[in-house]
Amino acid sequence: MSQDILGGIGLIAILINGLATSLGALLGILLKKGIPEKLTQSLFGGIALCVAVMAIQGALKTENLLLLLLSTGIGIIVGTALGIEDHMHQLGDWLRQKMRSGKDDKFMTGFVTLSVMQVIGAMAILGPVQAALLGDTSLLYFKSVLDGISAFIFGAIYGMGTLPVGIIVFVYEALFFLLSAVVAPLMTPDVIRELNAVGSIMILAISLNMLGLTKLKVADYLPGLFIPVIYYAIFP
Repeated sequence: MSQDILGGIGLIAILINGLATSLGALLGILLKKGIPEKLTQSLFGGIALCVAVMAIQGALKTENLLLLLLSTGIGIIVGTALGIEDHMHQLGDWLRQKMRSGKDDKFMTGFVTLSVMQVIGAMAILGPVQAALLGDTSLLYFKSVLDGISAFIFGAIYGMGTLPVGIIVFVYEALFFLLSAVVAPLMTPDVIRELNAVGSIMILAISLNMLGLTKLKVADYLPGLFIPVIYYAIFP
């Protein structure tokens, strides 16, 4: 199969992933009216607890606690200096105005939270890389199902702010698709394990925010995902 065909198949799979997110969010928004608010809040709390358990399980798989600490710390420092979450809020505010959502407080929270949830972790990197180099889109399609389900839940809770997240997913994965030749050799089992552990810390932070226990700027943690890649490139 030619490289052009592989590229086309991969980009279609990435597009489907983005569409799955937006369509899942849209369904959640449309069906929200049929779900009592008390039930929605109860489900929201239960989902947050499940997210926390999933995050803890992922973080415990690390085999290098110092690297996990350094990745989180350096990620926060770099992310805060770059103002990643602030920029995402600006983008969310621009999208809110374009979508004429008024002063919907949940718009920004839904946009930032779901965006971060769907781009952290190894699948958002490995999926595009496998599609570009091997023509294997199975991981992207699996992620599409997971993202569609989570977008449905967040759409029902946060509303219109979750709709544009599909664009963020597409752009993020398309970037790694284009950089696949550079990224692929770096994605060793050690990198994948520690990258997932760092991502799990971010997911735990999201769950704490969902429960109203903290107001952490989780998007500022994102640069931490690249620290395991850099570390194992220097110390294989």
